[in-house]
Amino acid sequence: MKEYFLGIFRPDEREIAPFNGARTIGFFMLIYGHMYRTVQIFIPDIDPYLRNFLNNGSVCLDLFFPLSGFLIASPLFAELESKGTINWKFFYIKRSLRIFPPFYIFLILQYFVFIPAMLKSAPPELIPQIEAAKSKIWFDFLYISNYFKGTMFHGWSLSLEEQFYIAFPIFLLVIFRYIPKPFRLGSLIFLTALPLIYRAIFMYTVILKTSGSESVDLYNANIYYPFHGHIDSVLYGIIFAYIFNFHKGWVEKALQLGPWANYLHAGLWIGLLAYTALANEFEMGFHQVVRFPSFALLWIGIFILSMRKGDPIGKFLSWKGFSPFAKLSYCAYIIHIVVMAPISRKLLFADKKLEQHEFLLYTIPVGLAVFFFAYFYHLITEKPFAILKDKLIAKYKVKMTSQVFSEQLQKVPDLK
Repeated sequence: MKEYFLGIFRPDEREIAPFNGARTIGFFMLIYGHMYRTVQIFIPDIDPYLRNFLNNGSVCLDLFFPLSGFLIASPLFAELESKGTINWKFFYIKRSLRIFPPFYIFLILQYFVFIPAMLKSAPPELIPQIEAAKSKIWFDFLYISNYFKGTMFHGWSLSLEEQFYIAFPIFLLVIFRYIPKPFRLGSLIFLTALPLIYRAIFMYTVILKTSGSESVDLYNANIYYPFHGHIDSVLYGIIFAYIFNFHKGWVEKALQLGPWANYLHAGLWIGLLAYTALANEFEMGFHQVVRFPSFALLWIGIFILSMRKGDPIGKFLSWKGFSPFAKLSYCAYIIHIVVMAPISRKLLFADKKLEQHEFLLYTIPVGLAVFFFAYFYHLITEKPFAILKDKLIAKYKVKMTSQVFSEQLQKVPDLK
């Protein structure tokens, strides 16, 4: 029982410690980004650099996407290399037990609790709009809300990731394992070019011929949300996984740069902050074409350099206190809008006057409140299925060990 409630606070030896810190920082970026977008109309005279920085809180997704690509692809590449195939059934069962329960339980709560509560308190003119949104829950349920807007404001990213989980093992089995090894890395790099080319064509032939809110809507619907417009963020993580598995010497060179690596690591963070302050996410142009790979590569560089032994930033990111936040990040992401909306409004409008500096000031308490509720949501919707998943994995390992032993036994010559 103690392990059930406190296990989330114990570091796991399988974790790459600095990734926990990066994920935690990324989540708080999500908080200030979404806080700002809900109240930005109340501060029209905000400093443009601060506006850009707050809007670009969304670059946390270009942290989560490549990290997801890396963590999913690494064991699959290793399995494919050692066995020549992958156990796709086992992969899908593990992923289903990991992601489906918290997601679908939230959808049920949203349909039967949250939306009805909104209908009771909403102005009459908004009720038809809320009722119409309620009927779109199937787009979330089927993980296609990145193409057809569902009831979850942030469900598009979960849909994109689920589509990746479904497509990637199939790609490995049907295409990738038949590609000669010298060409495998090149084929992955080629794939990352396809969304880039698509964005460039769509940007210069469609979006730049419009203006204002129409161009933003076109950008969101055709570039930012859909799989084919944003998947290269995940693909860069897959490339990182391939290099990490099969070209370890390249990574080791980066880890052996000496004191210069500290300056490079700090430079990547400075570059990330400068990019978010200088680039307006909703100003259409070349920036929107290269935005995803630019941020994904910055984050991957940070991932690599943070693994250096003795790296000062890596030491900070490896702090054990980040581990529970990283483990709770999935549940926190699912529920964060429901939790942060009422809390942030009370905090931001407590003195009846909204000041622009308050966004960053209140990011930490609002984020901590989200994680507080995420902990209990994790215990109810995620932990039971994680235990079941671990039991299945243990049973699978026993079965595979027994099978290997039997095969080896058959090779032993008959001594009679």
